[in-house]
Amino acid sequence: MRILIAVAPLTAHLYPSVPLAWALQTAGHDVRVASNSGLVEQITAAGLTAVGLGERTLPPAPVTDEELDRFSDALAFEAGSDADQLWRAIRFYLVAAHARYHPDREGRQEPADNLVEAARSWRPDLVVWDPACPAASVAARVCGAASARMMWGPDYLGWIRGRLLERMADPASGVRPDTDPLAANLAPVFERYGHGFSEDLLFGDFTVDPIPSRLPRHPGVRRVPMRWVPYTGAAPVPPWLSRPPSRPRVCLSLGVTGRTVQEGRDARVAAALEAAAGMDVEVVATVNASQLGPDTRVPDNVRLHDYVPLTQVMPTCSAIVHHGGFGTFFAAAAHRVPQMIVTDELGSSLSSSRYLTSKGAGVALPGDGLTADRLGEELSRVLTEPSFREGADAVFADLASAPRPTEIVPVLERMAARHRKGA
Repeated sequence: MRILIAVAPLTAHLYPSVPLAWALQTAGHDVRVASNSGLVEQITAAGLTAVGLGERTLPPAPVTDEELDRFSDALAFEAGSDADQLWRAIRFYLVAAHARYHPDREGRQEPADNLVEAARSWRPDLVVWDPACPAASVAARVCGAASARMMWGPDYLGWIRGRLLERMADPASGVRPDTDPLAANLAPVFERYGHGFSEDLLFGDFTVDPIPSRLPRHPGVRRVPMRWVPYTGAAPVPPWLSRPPSRPRVCLSLGVTGRTVQEGRDARVAAALEAAAGMDVEVVATVNASQLGPDTRVPDNVRLHDYVPLTQVMPTCSAIVHHGGFGTFFAAAAHRVPQMIVTDELGSSLSSSRYLTSKGAGVALPGDGLTADRLGEELSRVLTEPSFREGADAVFADLASAPRPTEIVPVLERMAARHRKGA
């Protein structure tokens, strides 16, 4: 069977799909991974065959406040409610993910066009795609392949779609198919290849879902559960990591993607390092020079590394301080490590923070106005209170309850045979 995996050009979207790609290759299937050319090196470093899709020559039109307001008005969540807070935390990213695949000002969309052409030429039996790469849904359609989403976080799109369908079913809401903001947002992607907006293009034939069941999801989506097996990149093991730490080791990480899409000094790094100076711990800080800033003092008990795969360092850690990305979250969860999430000003880690605290596996702090004293106080609790280790065990139990990638390969084989169109 030929399987094309397509991901948006972000490392955090590629890494969750790597263990599944390995499982499919090991089972004898022909696997290729497609993304913008900037991700080709990471794909091949994982031992996978890359399909480079080129790059945009011009950026799409920016996501406007008016566009976001149209979504907010159509959804009409109660102000200040949990749903409203979650929507405000994710709305820019959700809308911008689709805008990435809109034609540019010259009418070009090189990555999307190359993806569709690659599918037409190679004719995969199954296309597995990142929800932030909607052009892959069309690619599956045009070549007659079975179509499967591969989640890298909670199904926010499914949650939003469910709400919009509820609103459209209520004549008093004023939301109609012709005013559906999600359909309008995806129309430039789908119509470029002769297709209108539809639920099957939005969700594919089924969804491979490595997110534990206690996180929000749309009930109308056919799901294949899969255990999240962390992959955090490939690198030689540094010699110091082979020696057990002499005191509790704490990892500080703000994620791989944040290093490339966010520039400048990060105040969360400065607060964490200042807090560490007064604690009997060893800190491994996987931050770069930009995040550190020119004036941040690095204490003697802090080991700076621009990059160390979390799968290498997590087994030696007693706690982790991070930004709340699900790749980092589950890398720690797989080793039962208590966590501290320090959110950004957009609140984009709201789901992971709520899940963490609901299981008692750590604490979540707002990054805005964070002080070293507050961070140090809460980190001391995470390191010393047994309840956090018990909570980390509970998160691990959630993680381990789903089948491993190797165990779902026969399921994907059956699903692909059932849904392949043979165009």
